[in-house]
Amino acid sequence: MSIVEKAAARLKRQEGASVDDAPSDVARDAVAGPQDERRPDGRITRVTLDDVRLRRIGMMPPESMDLWLTREFQRIKRPLLSRIGSDEATTTQPLTRIMFTSANPGDGKSFITFNLALSLANEMDYSVLLIDGDVAKPGITRALGLENEPGLIHLLTDREAPAESCVIPTDEPRLSILPSGRRSRGAVERLSSRRMGELLDELGTDETRLLIIDSAPLLAAAESQALAGHVGQIVMVVAAGKTEQRAVTSALSLIEPSGAEISCVLNQTETFDDDRHAGYYGVYPGEADGSE
Repeated sequence: MSIVEKAAARLKRQEGASVDDAPSDVARDAVAGPQDERRPDGRITRVTLDDVRLRRIGMMPPESMDLWLTREFQRIKRPLLSRIGSDEATTTQPLTRIMFTSANPGDGKSFITFNLALSLANEMDYSVLLIDGDVAKPGITRALGLENEPGLIHLLTDREAPAESCVIPTDEPRLSILPSGRRSRGAVERLSSRRMGELLDELGTDETRLLIIDSAPLLAAAESQALAGHVGQIVMVVAAGKTEQRAVTSALSLIEPSGAEISCVLNQTETFDDDRHAGYYGVYPGEADGSE
C-alpha cells in the first residue's frame, strides 16, 4: 500500500448543509437546475455543473481555495495515471478502472472522488466516466440532481439495456456521469455479478476513458467489497485523527484479495510533510455527522 498524498492544512468548516441534512429550500436547490438539458419525457440529457451550487452544498471547495486545491489534485492524480500502461502492474483488471472508498462514512470520499474526476477530465489524453457506485447512499447522484434518472442498477438489472443508455454528458467536455439508479435490495449481488464486469468492459471499450467509481464505505456496507474485484486501482480515503488504524486495517483486509493496486489519501490532517505534497483539506458541510 502506498500513500498517494498527505494533506497540508485543515480548511475552516463552511457554514451550510449537505444534500442529506439541508433545509428543504437548500435541498431543492441541490437538484438539477434549469440549465440542464432534457428530453420531452423529462429525462436529463446533459448536466450543467453549477459551481456556485456545488460549492454551497459542499461538493466543491470554497472559491478561495480553488487554485491551491487544483494543484493538489494535480499531484494526487499523477501516481494513478502513471500506473496505467506500466509493465510493473500485477492486477488482472484494467488500471483505468479506479474505485474510491473509505473505511467509515464521513471521511470525505465523495468529495475527493468528484473533484479528482474533474481534475482527471482536464487531462488531454483521457476522458472520464464518473460512476456513482455508492448505491446505498448515492451522494454524487443526489448532488447533481440525478436521483430520478436510470443508472447503474438499471443497467445491471436489464441485461438488454445498452451500457451507454444511462450515461449523461456534462458541460465539461471530457466528463460524463453514470448515476447510481434506484436502490435495489439485491445491489451487492448485482455489483459482484458477471454482468457488472461485462458492463465495465462495454463502458471501457475506449482505452482512453477512465472509469472513476465512487463506492460505499467498506465497513458500513458490502457494495465496495463486491466492486473491488472489477477494478484495477483502489484509493482508500482516510480521515486523519478520526479513522482508527484498526478500522483502516480491517477495511484493507476486505479488498486486498482483489489484487488491485491500492493507494491511500490521508485527509483532514493538520500537519505538513515536506517529503509529500498536500492532498486534502478539511471537513465539509454535512460530513461531521457522517454524511457523504
